[in-house]
Amino acid sequence: MIRWSRTVLSSLFVLLMLASGHLLMVAVNALELRYAKPDLQSGLEARLFSDVALREELSLAITRSRSETSRAALTTALRRLDAGEKLEFKTLPVTPFLGWATVGLTGLGLLLAWLTSRLKGDAAQTIVGVFAGNLLWTGGVEYGLTLAARGLGIGKTFAVVDGQVMAVFGEYVLLKHSWGALGLIMAYLLFLESSRCPAFLFFRERAPLMRAGLVHGRIDNYGPRTAFQYATTVWGFYLLLLWAYDEQLFGVHGVFTTAVLVLSIAGAVFTLWRLHQHTGWGPAIRYAIGAMVVVWTPLEVLGKWGALREPWLLLEPVTVVLFFGGLALGTWALWRAQGSRLTSANAES
Repeated sequence: MIRWSRTVLSSLFVLLMLASGHLLMVAVNALELRYAKPDLQSGLEARLFSDVALREELSLAITRSRSETSRAALTTALRRLDAGEKLEFKTLPVTPFLGWATVGLTGLGLLLAWLTSRLKGDAAQTIVGVFAGNLLWTGGVEYGLTLAARGLGIGKTFAVVDGQVMAVFGEYVLLKHSWGALGLIMAYLLFLESSRCPAFLFFRERAPLMRAGLVHGRIDNYGPRTAFQYATTVWGFYLLLLWAYDEQLFGVHGVFTTAVLVLSIAGAVFTLWRLHQHTGWGPAIRYAIGAMVVVWTPLEVLGKWGALREPWLLLEPVTVVLFFGGLALGTWALWRAQGSRLTSANAES
């Protein structure tokens, strides 16, 4: 029963963290539009880098839209395109609100990463580290790139803001081309003696990459490691999907993207089985990060195909309670379970 509770609680915790991270961005974007009231006319003329042709991108935006007003504006733009008109779209302007939100989320993530040094148990450090990683990724990377995309006039798809069709999500265009930075980090970690990532250990055990044996020893704080692991794992799978969707390489509905879907489903089964074999709360939660990102990948592909509605992208009372409330409840349950287990183990010793 302890193994099952550890597997279920750690899996739900990471899955809810992934969903809540998406919903957090939706909430911040909604707050910006409501309170910052950006001047849409001051946005830059957009250069659009969509995964599909312009007409198909507009059609997909119409399909995704839940508002009659939005559908009407997008349909009008599509009709103008079919009539042979040259369409021009703008990006949202950079607002002070978004700048402060970026700094605030990043700062909060750094604060949580520092607070892990005040926690004794590796499971507690790991739980807080996951929160830190989520905030650092959302604030420092996603919103950092959002500011850059707006400042450069880059868009990826369409959204309707105050009745106007705007080019949005340009940050994913920039993120797609960040593969070199991630490659540099991965190369460093591959040869770092103190790195204990299972993927790197797998290669080290089978290839002559190190001069000496594996480094062993006590780790006093797993929090920053967990934050880094969360952010880089999400980063890596983002790049996988963004390049898979590129029509010049593979395509949204191409063989490679389908293979990613199938292999991630198979990988989800394997990683869940491996997760169930872990005997400690801290290691299980850390392993669940990679496992649940693998589980999340088919959901992303199916959402891109339009075969799945993504409720974590809808800011509604039900989704707020489901994801934010579920994350709070799941964190409490996980914290209590690992704490009681630690107390029980200490009493037995």
